[in-house]
Amino acid sequence: MKFPYVFLRGNYFSIIPVTLIAGDKTFEANAVVDSGATLSLFHASIARDMEIDVEAGKEHIFQGASAKLIGYIHKVRLVVADKEFDCKVAFSDELSTSFNLLGRKDVFNNFKVCFDETEKTIEFVSK
Repeated sequence: MKFPYVFLRGNYFSIIPVTLIAGDKTFEANAVVDSGATLSLFHASIARDMEIDVEAGKEHIFQGASAKLIGYIHKVRLVVADKEFDCKVAFSDELSTSFNLLGRKDVFNNFKVCFDETEKTIEFVSK
């Protein structure tokens, strides 16, 4: 499945729609596909909307190029490009960007992922 990049604030971003599932709760969100991120990281408010006890997850310290934050890892079902699978996702109240991040772990092993900067698209091909 191919997604066009999204143009925001003067830049193009590889933002795609995803669905998170926990029990009988679902949440539709957008996330930047981040090949530099190991884990997926979402705003904690999403987990709370899905009645997930954020702090009950495994604490994880994220260290990026310019920031350090604490997230809590939970196993959820994720739907990406019409494929549903288990995924470890961290939720954090400290995520200061407006973007959720879709990292490699549990996602990239389900797809061949191709970023096309010339065409401004990202393609997910199921394995």
